[in-house]
Amino acid sequence: FWSKHMALRGKARREGGQVMQKSVGPPRENKKKPPPRPPRLTCTSPTSSFSLSLSCWLLQLKPHTASFLFSFRKSVPGVAMRVVLLLLAALLAQAHGKSPRNVVVLLMDDVGYQDLSSFGRQNISTPHIDKLLSQGIRFTQYISAAPICTPSRAGLLTGRLARRFGMTANTIPWRVFDMPCQPGGFPDTEFTLADLLKQHGFATGMSGKWHLGVSQVGKEYAHLPPHHGFDTWLGLPFTNMHACTQGEENKFFCMLMANHTVVQQPTRMQNLTSELTMHSSDFVRNAVAADRPFFLYHAFVHAHTALFSAPQFVNVSQGGRYGDNVEEMDHAVGELMTLLDTLGVANDTLVFLASDNGPFAEEGWDKCGRTGGLKGSKGQTWEGGVRVPGGVRLPGTFPAGVVTDQLVTALDIVPTVLGQLGIALPTDRVYDGQDLSAFLANPVQVPSPNNASFVWHYCGENVTAVRHAGYKFHFSTQIWSSDTKPSALCTMCCPDGPFAFNGTGGSLCNCAAKNLQHHDPPLVFDMHADKYEQHPLNVSVLPNLPALIATVKAALQHHYATVAPAKDEMHTLPWPPLEPCCNGVYPFASCECNTYTPHMSYP
Repeated sequence: FWSKHMALRGKARREGGQVMQKSVGPPRENKKKPPPRPPRLTCTSPTSSFSLSLSCWLLQLKPHTASFLFSFRKSVPGVAMRVVLLLLAALLAQAHGKSPRNVVVLLMDDVGYQDLSSFGRQNISTPHIDKLLSQGIRFTQYISAAPICTPSRAGLLTGRLARRFGMTANTIPWRVFDMPCQPGGFPDTEFTLADLLKQHGFATGMSGKWHLGVSQVGKEYAHLPPHHGFDTWLGLPFTNMHACTQGEENKFFCMLMANHTVVQQPTRMQNLTSELTMHSSDFVRNAVAADRPFFLYHAFVHAHTALFSAPQFVNVSQGGRYGDNVEEMDHAVGELMTLLDTLGVANDTLVFLASDNGPFAEEGWDKCGRTGGLKGSKGQTWEGGVRVPGGVRLPGTFPAGVVTDQLVTALDIVPTVLGQLGIALPTDRVYDGQDLSAFLANPVQVPSPNNASFVWHYCGENVTAVRHAGYKFHFSTQIWSSDTKPSALCTMCCPDGPFAFNGTGGSLCNCAAKNLQHHDPPLVFDMHADKYEQHPLNVSVLPNLPALIATVKAALQHHYATVAPAKDEMHTLPWPPLEPCCNGVYPFASCECNTYTPHMSYP
């Protein structure tokens, strides 16, 4: 057959480039057409061909591999093709590792650097999180996108500093969204990771705390997850706070929403963790059953105050009520990871786990996490506010059992996920994160690309610190009111702000010029030798310090030049008609209901 085929091709070339047709009629035009797009292969596709099965497996390595192999296998016959494909398989597997099919991001809330057993906490047990981190890479220098909820979450979901799109502010109450009826929120012009993955066929789901805005005037619920790439969402549109104290939940601040529907008002906090876990589990099962790749963003409400627990997690931890919260969250992580195993997708799923910022020290020692001796806490750009527990797992691609002190940030998650999937970042905007794929594949020998770049720490609207070349430079640091007015709640903190709750916490350090101590030259610390920021460097220790400072100052001016003016989303006044309400419009309805039904789809 092969000899006859080649003879026919030779005859066609001699006769003017046309292959003889068996059918009667004029020969086809000799037009050069683009090659047909190869069919998309999946490893669940039934195949009787060895080569096609192998091509299918290689598709998981990189998206372009199948296109090459599909055309290649048609041009090389029989045994020779099989040998070549086997060699390609070995080489590509060694060079690239396996690309993930699914992505899971688990975000903890206000969990401090030393709040997990694997990070040194001795009176809180977190076996499921510890197991997850032991199966991948544990980061001891993971840095949040901001030291406070709203800009931190905005940065994680976009890979861009929140200052670039107006979601930062200098002073409380504007540093976060302080009421659910404020008209500001996540801009339509920004792409979340869910937006980008949905364009490539991913099912996208979210469970948990949003805190990136709810409605805008004239457009109800315009800022919620369904408008930013998520197919399904169950969670809090706002945040947890003192008004959501378990058993005393206030309907104007605490509500549970399913997509665009308020299904519980006020939220029954004791059931919240199990309901969110159930929603995430349903989403994953449905995606796997439909044979679709999925992205799950599970944003825990634990361990933000007000503390809450299901009955079976009350008084279970040696770490008190705060420990109960962390251990309930750990149990939920275990349920989700077990589900991935049960469904057979754990090895195909890239999992990130981290906290959004440091512990809320102003809430008091018995209600907040621990920094492990790091200076400062939530709201501050000292290490205690931005260095948090983190890690990643991707079996077969990222090594297991590795602990690295190299620099990783929340801003890196979007570029790294897209890099692993072979998806290009949009080119019409600046991204502040890095694709860490090469580093994560070999974290012992390959440096993090962040080491040579500049990682900016914003306190509100301005850069107050930057990391570069293993050092941290502080241009400004918070003035702690606890220094001049000692408090039983905390140290290195600001417990007596105007929004403190009668001495029971709720305040934070601010970022306005009057709230900061400015440093010129900046304070400089070696982040590998002095993560506690106790010993500022000088020229006797680091002779090239003046040159480093000059480099950083020049980079800061260049960075500010890339931050275009953006609409201010944070300084917005509450507008009562925008209050989420389950049975009408506030103030003309009671805004009280409990209609949530597990496993049900809501508009």
